[in-house]
Amino acid sequence: MTRRSSGLVLFGAMMAFIWLGPFLWTISPTDQNLMAIVQPPSLRHPLGADQYGRDMLARLMDGGRVSVLSALAIVAGSLAIGIPVGVLAAGRSWLAYGLTQLVDTTLALPSMIIALAIVGALGAGIVNLILAFTAVGWPWYARLVRGIAVERLTGADILAARLAGVSRLSIILGHVLPHLAQRLATAAALDLGYTLGALAGFSYLGLGAQAPAAEWGMMLRDAQMFFTVAPWLLAGPCVAIGLVVSVALLLSSDAKLQERRA
Repeated sequence: MTRRSSGLVLFGAMMAFIWLGPFLWTISPTDQNLMAIVQPPSLRHPLGADQYGRDMLARLMDGGRVSVLSALAIVAGSLAIGIPVGVLAAGRSWLAYGLTQLVDTTLALPSMIIALAIVGALGAGIVNLILAFTAVGWPWYARLVRGIAVERLTGADILAARLAGVSRLSIILGHVLPHLAQRLATAAALDLGYTLGALAGFSYLGLGAQAPAAEWGMMLRDAQMFFTVAPWLLAGPCVAIGLVVSVALLLSSDAKLQERRA
């Protein structure tokens, strides 16, 4: 089994856990039970219960949907903005020059501080956090796309296509974008793990999902107060975040290997 296959299997298992799990484990992630406060793992609560008596397994599933979908939305949004900007910046017009300067200037700024400033201006919340991370994430993809596009547009086959009268749009659609797919898949897979970890960090600071909603970073923040008496509260979100990062590394490393072989 290749690394990519292992990563896809793990990713599929995690998606099944967070999406299909609630149909099998029907305990509400927000229902409080004062008789089960900080309860250790048991048959009723396999991962224990938190300081409000809420089932940690149910909250892990519910928080997974928030965390993973938010990370996917950020990566997708960054790609949706970065790809067209990068392709336009690969030209030789004033527009291309202006876009290139915009991307370079944005990349020179500290992205996490900018994201923190955006969340501070918009207010805490998972939607505002997604907007903030997308705003600082797209320039990196635009820079990557521009570099690959410039390299591809100067190739001998592209020159031959131009001499044959093929339009620039057809060249971009037929020769540049397909060449971008493999490298962007590598970058997006790796960025997924980084983004989810960064989201968890911001939620740990209280800037992401708000109570009573569940989110892995927020679950870590809540569990830290009970680390000495209930360390099992940290196990679920820590393992979940680690698995997503591992999946991202497996997918990206396999993609890099295929790119070298190509």
